[in-house]
Amino acid sequence: MSSSKLKKSLLLRVSSFLFGAGASVAYADVANAQSDRDLENDEIIVTATKRATSLQDTPSSITALGREEIQNKSLVSMDDYLNAVPGVNFLDRGVGNNQVVIRGIALGFAERSTVGTYFGEVPLSNPIISTSTDIKLVDMERIEILRGPQGTLYGGGAMSGAVRNIPNAPNLSKVEGKVTAEYSRTEGANGSNGNVTAVLNLPLIQDELAFRVVGYRFENAGYVNLVSDDEIEARAAATGAPVALHQGMGGHNYTGVRGTVLWKPSDKFDLSFMAAYQKLNEIGRNEVKISLGGYNASALNTGKEFKSDDLQIYNLVANYDLDWGVVTSSTSRIVGQTADSSDLGRVIGWAAVGFSDRKKEGWIEELRFTSQFSGPLQVTTGFYYEDFESPENCCWRWTGEDPSLNPFGSPDLRIINSVATIEQVAVFGEATFEATDWLKFTAGGRWFDYERRDVISESGVLAAGSADLSTSESGTRFKAGVDIKPNEDALIYGLWSQGFRLGFGAAVPSPSVCDTDNNGLLDFTDLPLGTSQLQSDTTENIEVGGKFSLFDNRVVLNTAVYRIDWDDIPVGILGDNPVCNATINGGKARSQGVEIETGIQLTEGLHLQLSGSYVDAEFKNALVGQVGDRLPMSPDFNGYAGLQYDFDLYGKKSYFRADITYVGGFSTGNAIPTQSGDYIRLDLNAGVEFDKFDIRVFADNLTNEEDVTVSFFLDRGWRLRPRTVGLQLGYRF
Repeated sequence: MSSSKLKKSLLLRVSSFLFGAGASVAYADVANAQSDRDLENDEIIVTATKRATSLQDTPSSITALGREEIQNKSLVSMDDYLNAVPGVNFLDRGVGNNQVVIRGIALGFAERSTVGTYFGEVPLSNPIISTSTDIKLVDMERIEILRGPQGTLYGGGAMSGAVRNIPNAPNLSKVEGKVTAEYSRTEGANGSNGNVTAVLNLPLIQDELAFRVVGYRFENAGYVNLVSDDEIEARAAATGAPVALHQGMGGHNYTGVRGTVLWKPSDKFDLSFMAAYQKLNEIGRNEVKISLGGYNASALNTGKEFKSDDLQIYNLVANYDLDWGVVTSSTSRIVGQTADSSDLGRVIGWAAVGFSDRKKEGWIEELRFTSQFSGPLQVTTGFYYEDFESPENCCWRWTGEDPSLNPFGSPDLRIINSVATIEQVAVFGEATFEATDWLKFTAGGRWFDYERRDVISESGVLAAGSADLSTSESGTRFKAGVDIKPNEDALIYGLWSQGFRLGFGAAVPSPSVCDTDNNGLLDFTDLPLGTSQLQSDTTENIEVGGKFSLFDNRVVLNTAVYRIDWDDIPVGILGDNPVCNATINGGKARSQGVEIETGIQLTEGLHLQLSGSYVDAEFKNALVGQVGDRLPMSPDFNGYAGLQYDFDLYGKKSYFRADITYVGGFSTGNAIPTQSGDYIRLDLNAGVEFDKFDIRVFADNLTNEEDVTVSFFLDRGWRLRPRTVGLQLGYRF
């Protein structure tokens, strides 16, 4: 092999170890298009800073996974990869109920997101709803995970980081496509799993207009059994509702389609339009009763337990190259509806159902300018606007068959109809100044202004009352950094950054009932009554990191050390009287830790990835927990090791890889005694390509661990999906 080819091979392989094959694909695309250049200088490209930059030259903590790694590791959902990323914990509480925690910044279930999630240019982490939809990873270019506050470029909600899922764009030059079919079995499941995906790319006008369409169907069998026990039998006798006895609950399916049109009439201008639709249906729940062991739960037969989620995304992106900069406009429309129903008899002595039907719809516009100046100064600046509305109908209804056993006298226990609206505008900017070849400074800021209103109407025997809550706020957040590049193989950076999460309205308890001594404090406490307007909570991050390419790029090592102070956390205060509950800004916490990732080319075909993190997150005042106690929702340690061997099998390109993920133990709240996490998961994948065909076999959770991934209150929780073994066939053209 020639020297230049060897160097190219080394760079491609090393980049794929640590940052994902998508990074090496980007490198290869550049190398193929510019073969007359010195391949040693070509760079791995990411867009985390909203401009194309070298991953190794980007002064922040980022992990990137590309299309080959997504395929080789069988990644189709966020829970397949996020727990293997340093400093990240993914809480899967049943399909469609996910929560991403980065660097320990989280307090509990159903809280508003502290991590921004994106599909292409579209933000999915709604400022009103606590969870974001997990769109299936079909035909993806790469995934970027940004750790640390991203308040200047990504705004509210990205106060601890952001996850960006970037789909493949249409190919203007050739017809291409792929069809895959997969079959698998899950240990103890009621049936088999299967999925079909299809991708078709059609150039309509050569090198000018193309259309790319993606379709998929995923079906997964349920593996949780509803059984009887003494506790649920006693509830059945007291309420007159029968015990539910079913096998294989929690089965679900995803159906989706995505189409993108790209028009590039000149080198200066391009326009793309994407429309995507995904529908989720789940039958039953995959939640378990931990004390029963294994994959068992108990429930009353109070009606059908289910979950459904429909999501529509529309996104129009225009880019115009001014030579000295690029102007980008991204206009997004999001429409969705989520409905679910579950038995309250799992947790309390009622024959009742908990239900919710929630809609969301909104517009998002981002207009930005990314400079291409010839001098040492570069800027990214823009305008952001969002307008969301989310109506909901919920919450508790008695379903017992014998009305005489209903202690409330009415089936409508608590019915809530609410409408939440939010409107936000923001202006952001970031500038970098290259003082010398080895020294660069960065400064950024964001100004935002928002208004939120929650109109709540309650009825039923347990109604808490109606309310009309409003809040508004303007503010600024900033970022500053310096990076030093002593040579082309090393980068050392220091970063200070801020993040935030939008506030909300809160009901204020009645002073006549809850402040009888008129001292402005909640009776029997030294805390204020609260305010109807909760301001944004904030994070402030100090980070030092380094990125190194060693031994002729055979080893890549990236590391970061950080400290995040989390202030003005919204805190619920309970008074002596049950109606004297207040919410105030006042909680404080701190998270500090270290992250490390490395990729090593052991031999020509043997690649090793290693990563890990330590997160020390604790309460700093008694409003949110005992001072010095650890924050819930994320482990102290997590670690990952991946080994891939590329080889020829009778002249056919083949691979085998093993991935081991360790998630340390953690709490999900002071009132929940069962520990979550503390497990090791082993996944195996192997594949071979036959011209236009490929075959892949896989085994997820090979050792069939059944550890509790997330525990909930009152003996409830979720376990690792049992061992799943399968085969995938693919055809490319």
